[in-house]
Amino acid sequence: MLNNVNLGARVLERSTAFARYLQMLRQFTTISSAIAELDAADRKRIGLTALAELTRAQVVGPIESAPTEPNWQVEAAIAFARVRSQQPTVRVAGIKRWLVAAYRATFDSPYGEIQSLHRGVLRALRNMHGTNPTVTEVQLARSA
Repeated sequence: MLNNVNLGARVLERSTAFARYLQMLRQFTTISSAIAELDAADRKRIGLTALAELTRAQVVGPIESAPTEPNWQVEAAIAFARVRSQQPTVRVAGIKRWLVAAYRATFDSPYGEIQSLHRGVLRALRNMHGTNPTVTEVQLARSA
């Protein structure tokens, strides 16, 4: 009986992870298109600020006052809604926030497809801040 419960929990966890992956993959396709529409200076600025936010060390006090880790899936969904805005500044902020949230949501996943999405997010960030100057806008949009 206990094995059936564990198996059911694993199947549910795997199904949930796959559904989240599909949602984020769809979002990543839209984000890639939005990035390709930006000019090079905006792409570089977004990429550098997103990387700076990712590398910023989190200072945590005593365990009682440690901030709770945000749900990065929810953060990505909120940022994705901003990307669809008509206002350019809101759109740019949404792209940056989505990249950070997607990086954190896909980091250290045990599932291959989510790891692949994580590599796609890393590739997009790397291409945005210019470490690979030979990448064209079309390749950036197809990096999913």
